[in-house]
Amino acid sequence: MKLNTYFIEGGVGKCVAFTSLIPKLVEKAGQKIQIHTPYVDCFAHNPGILNVFDGPFNHPEILKSDNIFYCEPYKSNFIFGTEHLIKSYCNLFDVKYEENLVPKLHTSVYKDRANSWLRKNNIVNYMMIQFSGGQPPLGWNANNVYQSFNPARNYPPYLASQVINKIKEKYPSLTIIDCTLTNEPTFKDTIKCDEQYFVIHEMLKQAEGFIGIDSCLNHFSASTGTSGVVVWGNTRWTQFGYTHNINLHYFMEPNQWNESKYVDVDPRNVMIDPNIVFNEYVKVRDIKNLSVSCLFK
Repeated sequence: MKLNTYFIEGGVGKCVAFTSLIPKLVEKAGQKIQIHTPYVDCFAHNPGILNVFDGPFNHPEILKSDNIFYCEPYKSNFIFGTEHLIKSYCNLFDVKYEENLVPKLHTSVYKDRANSWLRKNNIVNYMMIQFSGGQPPLGWNANNVYQSFNPARNYPPYLASQVINKIKEKYPSLTIIDCTLTNEPTFKDTIKCDEQYFVIHEMLKQAEGFIGIDSCLNHFSASTGTSGVVVWGNTRWTQFGYTHNINLHYFMEPNQWNESKYVDVDPRNVMIDPNIVFNEYVKVRDIKNLSVSCLFK
């Protein structure tokens, strides 16, 4: 038995992806593991985790470790563009990659909090959207002017509004919950969620699908098994996406990746026809309990 501690850096997406490896790492060590990360909530209440730290590297419990591990997938073979993020983590930590290795967040302790928010806002049936992102939730300030560090991942508001109008026209009793931070663009006929991201994960479990970009809802959906539509810009869905969702790119057919058509600096990547986004959402909104995988062929 070995006490192993893993330093996991990056944003919410990378931390969520890493949770898929935890059962295998526990099996290898013969006991629970420890994590050091900026996003402790991604690992909270996980049965395979002994301790989660976000403070000094030389915490006494960390120094009790038999082994301390660190890796950065973005500075590995991942750069070639052929590995999914989870598979890259597997290769770097000597874990055999399997299709059933998908993220798992343990947020059931927030179920009452999620239900309370829904009741307070008189919400019964709902779907969730996230058309913008790029702001780390840690240290975020609502008074800051919204600035995305990668606007090529954001679906333009004037296109998003058209998608929302189509959803409300077809499903007038369906509430649309906007899961972006409160200083990001707002939309008519939606309600902005002002809860923490782990509460949003819990609410996604009961949502009638979602539409998002390459951000939190995409990664959370792999944990909740909720199908939705993901609009991709200048990142490959074969590296960050999941097969239970409909993955869209301006230059490609749904879920049909063509590397020869991918140019990461092309601003048109994310400019997908609102009719396509809406029609794909209609197809997936009633799908539940799918087998989730990150494997694209």
